[in-house]
Amino acid sequence: MKHLFIINPVAWKVQGRVAQVKEEIEACLRNYPQLSYAIHVTRWSRDAVGYIKRFCQQEPGLVRIYAVGGVGTLFEVVNGAIGLPNVQVACYPLGRNNSFVHAFCGDDFHVFCDLENLVFADVTPVDAICCNRSYCLSFSFFGAEALADVQSDDLIARTRFIPPPLCHAYAGARALLRPGMLQHYSITLDGRLSLDGDYLSAFVANQPFYGYGMRPGIDAVPNDGLLNLYLWRRLPPVPLLKIFRDYLRGQSHKWRNQILHYPFKRLSITSDDLIAISLDGEFSYATTVEYEIIPDGLDFVCPAGTKVQNLSADIHRKTSPAVMEA
Repeated sequence: MKHLFIINPVAWKVQGRVAQVKEEIEACLRNYPQLSYAIHVTRWSRDAVGYIKRFCQQEPGLVRIYAVGGVGTLFEVVNGAIGLPNVQVACYPLGRNNSFVHAFCGDDFHVFCDLENLVFADVTPVDAICCNRSYCLSFSFFGAEALADVQSDDLIARTRFIPPPLCHAYAGARALLRPGMLQHYSITLDGRLSLDGDYLSAFVANQPFYGYGMRPGIDAVPNDGLLNLYLWRRLPPVPLLKIFRDYLRGQSHKWRNQILHYPFKRLSITSDDLIAISLDGEFSYATTVEYEIIPDGLDFVCPAGTKVQNLSADIHRKTSPAVMEA
């Protein structure tokens, strides 16, 4: 097996420390001279996508690729690795948002920070999201939350001492309350169910978490062959902040008339106006959006002490009204 480390130099915990991060990797692997590895520091956005494809074409054996950064770094690694034979994907979480690893260990993801643990860990097949020919593992937004995702990243970059969850919550509430965010969408799920109407926002989840402490995709499991849609209807401003708080806590079931939930495999959205889209933090606009689940799309490295099979049930148990009142 060849080990390939993709380092994002602008990731949250890598900025100004590229040489130190490389030394940490090399120091770990020096203890195992039988292991073959390479390190690539990305130079621009999506640089890793082409680099991974070229690297794997020259490697006939198994390649384990490590995303050294956050959700954006993992996005690049996934888009480089998807569809290639004999490829495994690992996440060494050094970004400010590491959503996908939360799906395996909740908010305590220190096990993913043990590089030696990652190098020798087993893998499990996980599903991937395909959206307009791009791929990701965690989530996508369209509408108000997509704009909020970009704005929260800007806010975090400007105010490093404000916790990221507060930045996300502030940007999300501000976007949902902003006038003119309601947009008409023509929506079709699995080629059968039509949900045409005016909506504020939507969240497409392959796993429960958006970021540290936030788990709106409460029903999503990243290896069940389904995606989950959470669709926001028109809402008056007074209860909106309470609904948004419950939604981020994974309690959207309290507001079934305001936040619609549907599991699906294929989703098609069109609009006369441009649709704002965020795909694991990658922002774009389109008038047509197509989502599709890719079952067992990638082999993901799972360190000892992590699990995925019963995560959704565990979260429901921890956040159910009965448990909250106990």
